[in-house]
Amino acid sequence: MLSFLKIENIAIIESAEMEFSDGLNVLSGETGAGKSIIIDSISSVLGERTSRDLIRTGASKAKVTALFSNISKEVIGTMEELDMEPSEDGSLLITRTLQADGRNACKVNGSPVTATMLRQLGKQLISIHGQHDSQNLLNSEYHYRYLDILGDLDSVFNTYNKKYTEYLALYREFRNIQKNAEEAASRIDFLQFEIKEIEDAGIQVGEFEELQRKRDLYRNSEKVMNGLRKALSDLSDSEESRGAVSLLFDATGAMEPSAKYLPDMDKTLGQITEAAYTVQESVEVLKDALYNSNYDPKEQAEVEDRLALLQKLRSKYGPTEEDILEYLKKEKKELYQLEHRQETGAELEKQLEEKKGALLDSAKALHDARVKTAEEFENQVGEELRFLNMPNVVIKTSFTHCKLNATGSDIIEFLISTNPGEALKPLAKIASGGELSRIMLAIQNVLSSKGNVQTMIFDEIDTGVSGSEAERIAKKLHSVAEKNQVLCITHSAQVASYADAHMKISKEVQNGKTYTRVKKLDHKGRVEELARIIGGENITDLQRQSAEEMLTHAGS
Repeated sequence: MLSFLKIENIAIIESAEMEFSDGLNVLSGETGAGKSIIIDSISSVLGERTSRDLIRTGASKAKVTALFSNISKEVIGTMEELDMEPSEDGSLLITRTLQADGRNACKVNGSPVTATMLRQLGKQLISIHGQHDSQNLLNSEYHYRYLDILGDLDSVFNTYNKKYTEYLALYREFRNIQKNAEEAASRIDFLQFEIKEIEDAGIQVGEFEELQRKRDLYRNSEKVMNGLRKALSDLSDSEESRGAVSLLFDATGAMEPSAKYLPDMDKTLGQITEAAYTVQESVEVLKDALYNSNYDPKEQAEVEDRLALLQKLRSKYGPTEEDILEYLKKEKKELYQLEHRQETGAELEKQLEEKKGALLDSAKALHDARVKTAEEFENQVGEELRFLNMPNVVIKTSFTHCKLNATGSDIIEFLISTNPGEALKPLAKIASGGELSRIMLAIQNVLSSKGNVQTMIFDEIDTGVSGSEAERIAKKLHSVAEKNQVLCITHSAQVASYADAHMKISKEVQNGKTYTRVKKLDHKGRVEELARIIGGENITDLQRQSAEEMLTHAGS
């Protein structure tokens, strides 16, 4: 849920901090005090598109910070998919900074993210419903999800979606084989050329590195041989001088008498003797290395040519020998399919028919489950709307058969009639924003136990309703808030009286500038605010008494 919100330099809000609680959080205040700005700020921190015009006049940047606590497993899963790091304590800190030059920066738990990533995450955190922003409810492409959520149809949907994905992949493979003869012949020639080029090379895994080592040796062969000759010269005897091996053995002979009288010399004598024999063996190794290091220009040329060939193949088919051989394997498979496309195509066509049958069965199962759930959805939403004093509203679910796609075999759309005798129309064509908000409230109350978003915002859902209707809305909001956190901007005293937490939004002018203030109200403050909503600026004791009675009634 949304625990804390801080707004800096957004429109007339220089700085405001709000702490929200579980349940129903109400924000009230006079028109123009800045309530809609708070909604705009929340939208921006959820990654929605925003404008630098929101930045307070005279400020170089604006910033919105939102802290969420006890985030759901679904949110954590989305974060992991987007390579975001969840906090161990189940909290989530989001910041968005807007610059006057149009740039903006988004961060989740201190790490930078894109606005697109933030928007994807934000849709699972908060759902905003207002007269001009009913989000997914107005988007018929999302209506199937309401049914899937209500009917717990995710397993049925996932089964269908998996079969659809498998069928689509097989169909693309089948279509690829069914290319016309000219294209197939051209492709066959190309594949044969590449396959022959790779096979003629006789590539062995690891040979590129071994050839590089040999090339480096040949290129430095003179330096290597001169070093070996010098080392042998220093270690072996010559006509002019004795080598290190002879000198070491001379030293051991000279030390033997001393070792008889100096006990500590025994160990040293042994070390020198061992060194003499080790160096003597090394001389033989050096002789063998020098004998086998004869420089062969022809062999070097062969190594250089082989390296050039491998480098050419690596640039065309893959950076390693393993990649080239894997490429060869894929090309052989494609060549076989093209050369045997008739029999392969027939086999794939048979598989397609089998998968199509299973896919159609799965699509029908999903369709039937959604049709059954739609009846439940219509009945429950209708009951909720009757409670909200909209007894004449009729809501129906339209199923239009369409080509199979990733979501099923139907175009699903909610249709509604708000008055007797009126034809059913798409929700997007409803004129009254207040009606749309109450319909959204009814739907959310039906879905509230099905793991939907944890926080819902209703913007002036009570617009244009009477006192009794407003109280029904208030009761319904409070009912929704038992399972989900609810933020509600209202001008209704009835709705405000049911709040678990009540904040007053006000504005004042200082030194020619307008400032918005946010204050969390205690009981006395709530009485005064309800009395203001009831009667206006000049509050009477009778209005205060009425406000007190409303709070007592709502509390009971």
